[in-house]
Amino acid sequence: MPLKATRLNEIYRYLNPDEPVSPGDPRYVALACGRGDQDFARAIVRRVCSMPVGQYHHHLLAGYRGCGKSTELHAVKYALEAQGYLVVYLNAEDALDLADVQYLDVLIALVSAWADLARAIGLRVKPSLVKDIERWFEEIEIVEQRWRESEREGEAQAETSARLPLLARLSLNLRTRLRSGSAVREEIRRKIERRLSDFEARANALLDNIAELAGKKGHAGLVAIVDNLEKMPLKVVNSKGQTSHAALFIEHADALKALHCHTVYTVPTTLIDDPHLKLFYSDPDLMPMVKVRTPDGSPDQEGVALLREVLCRRMDVRALFADPNDLEALVLASGGVLRDLFQLVLFAADYTGEGAQIGRQAVQRAIARLSREYDGLIHEEDLEVLRRALHNAYLPGSARLSQLLQKQLVLSYVNGERWLAVHPAVREAPRLRAYLSAI
Repeated sequence: MPLKATRLNEIYRYLNPDEPVSPGDPRYVALACGRGDQDFARAIVRRVCSMPVGQYHHHLLAGYRGCGKSTELHAVKYALEAQGYLVVYLNAEDALDLADVQYLDVLIALVSAWADLARAIGLRVKPSLVKDIERWFEEIEIVEQRWRESEREGEAQAETSARLPLLARLSLNLRTRLRSGSAVREEIRRKIERRLSDFEARANALLDNIAELAGKKGHAGLVAIVDNLEKMPLKVVNSKGQTSHAALFIEHADALKALHCHTVYTVPTTLIDDPHLKLFYSDPDLMPMVKVRTPDGSPDQEGVALLREVLCRRMDVRALFADPNDLEALVLASGGVLRDLFQLVLFAADYTGEGAQIGRQAVQRAIARLSREYDGLIHEEDLEVLRRALHNAYLPGSARLSQLLQKQLVLSYVNGERWLAVHPAVREAPRLRAYLSAI
């Protein structure tokens, strides 16, 4: 397969917005310069490497959808492995039920992932340590009939489960039950919580053994990266008004930091300015979008050049575009959101005939299509906040503004300090334009 798209129908393969890339991949472009010179990967690696033996760094990284956060975390993994660390990368979307994720689920998934990695690289972990954790799982398993009934939900996984090692199988079975009806789930979790310290002790004995064996093979330590955890939905979980985000990362922060390994968690952006979060984690990071305009609205040539390079690493621009300069229009229309940039190119390809090159009209239609998509996200109560954001890059925080940031109607950047801008596609959205015209 060629290194980049050279024909129109290849664009769809090479511009997959859901595929992160790592340093060493020819498609990788370091974007720190476009984010206010914030090199998140380098900062995380330095903090991990500077920790004394027996102490662990716990890092939170927030980022809006499409900002390139997963690619940055792959860069963290790549750099840590280059420094000799053994790294577990856990995709929370695959390993957890994000609709109802709890700290217990995260800890169980991480321990299972460490056991799997140790086995995969040939570390001969003490069988007694694995057996201790397996025994804990077996003791937690409930045999009452109403819980037995919950196993039926996992019957489709039976064949796959039977091929897994016992620890992974027990973990999968327990996580399946934790996705069952609310009454079953809550009773199981209460039973686990009563034995949490026992689980942590057994899990850390296992991790300590893995670290010892890995050290004999030249590894400097253990690091766990949990990606996509920020995608858990925001909902109120108790009568006190506590949200699911605060319940996981603030109320149970100590549990998330209990394992004997360095950890990097992605965290919902709703928590990044919560003062309670900083009581448990030092300097949680918010990854901004790549800056393609300055606060006064003029193009930022460095950021534009970086995103042009992102596209040029993935496709032969001269072969595919009638005018390569049209790339700048797509970059500016994306607002520095990588997902939107890729989507714009795919839209432009949709509007181009087979065998033809992408032309100016296709580019304009793609930009208009993205504006229509964002237009559907605008609510009546958003319009006045959007109007104010058009004229103030340093708009004070509010619950409504936080929602606009979540929906990416407003974007966050860094240029010495954090500042905001309405997404270019939203600026052209019919609903906002009509509101501004009526004022």
